[in-house]
Amino acid sequence: MVDRSLTVAPGVLPASVVVVGAAHVDRIAASDAAFRLGYSNPGRVTERPGGAAFNAAVALRTFGHDAAIVSAFGGDEAAERVGIELDRVGVSDARICWLDRRSATYTALVDANGDLVGGIADMEIYDRLNPRVLSRRHFLDRVANADGVLVDANLSSAALGHLAGLGPPRLGAIAVSPAKTGRLAPILERLSVLFASRAEIATLLELPDATSDADLALAVRRAGLARAVVTDGARPVLVVEPDAVWRQAPPIVDVVGDVVGAGDTLAGATFGAWLLGLAFADAVRLGLAAASLRIGHGLDDGSAGKAHVIAAALPEPDIIPV
Repeated sequence: MVDRSLTVAPGVLPASVVVVGAAHVDRIAASDAAFRLGYSNPGRVTERPGGAAFNAAVALRTFGHDAAIVSAFGGDEAAERVGIELDRVGVSDARICWLDRRSATYTALVDANGDLVGGIADMEIYDRLNPRVLSRRHFLDRVANADGVLVDANLSSAALGHLAGLGPPRLGAIAVSPAKTGRLAPILERLSVLFASRAEIATLLELPDATSDADLALAVRRAGLARAVVTDGARPVLVVEPDAVWRQAPPIVDVVGDVVGAGDTLAGATFGAWLLGLAFADAVRLGLAAASLRIGHGLDDGSAGKAHVIAAALPEPDIIPV
């Protein structure tokens, strides 16, 4: 899966990242035509390994980084499928099994354009990743030896607080959904970067939907967040840093498969590149390029090289005075 000649430069050690959160089977129910709520829609249903942490870890490996995933799973075939895929892409499998439980699932409803209409997240098992479980010696050793930790909001507030308290060199978080983003509120000041959609961060910071980019950036800073990468569908991404606020137009995607997992891919690729020493702006551009490939035909052996080419061709960011 990984061609290091196109990822980590010769003589440079790859970033080591522990990713904690969701890894399960996604079910994608895609409509053949414009989706009509309240009616039966002809379409197709496919399954694939997914979850925010899983998708981010795959993106990290695509760019040559060392990724280990910590998640929870049950004693079922779905968990085996996820494990087989982790082995295939080279992500270290540090998931924890509860044989008497069933693995989490996510069912996404997608319209004919690949956009998300809605979804059902059956993820109770992730509540078992509590502070006690995440205090086992082998897990603490992984965190102590990592360059960074990337978490998602499928974890409980208690688990997220515990992970922040371990003090990793850099701590990134994926907001996941408006319903779960509030779990991150107690640790915002300890995050190095938050990856969120506009709806997720508006919910988290209790902002109106029509909040301007400048006001959103001010709210991010008032909340104590060091950095935020805020997506808004196909529209420009808003990036808030300690000393700058800017918008970056994403790549144009000619053929959209579906958008499920695109934000997680952005997070993983950006976080890994930043840990490796790339300027944050350049890391975000690389992450956007990786997400565009994920949305199109998915990530493969040549994605790292393609992403660098796509990122280099992006227009300059639009600086926002705040």
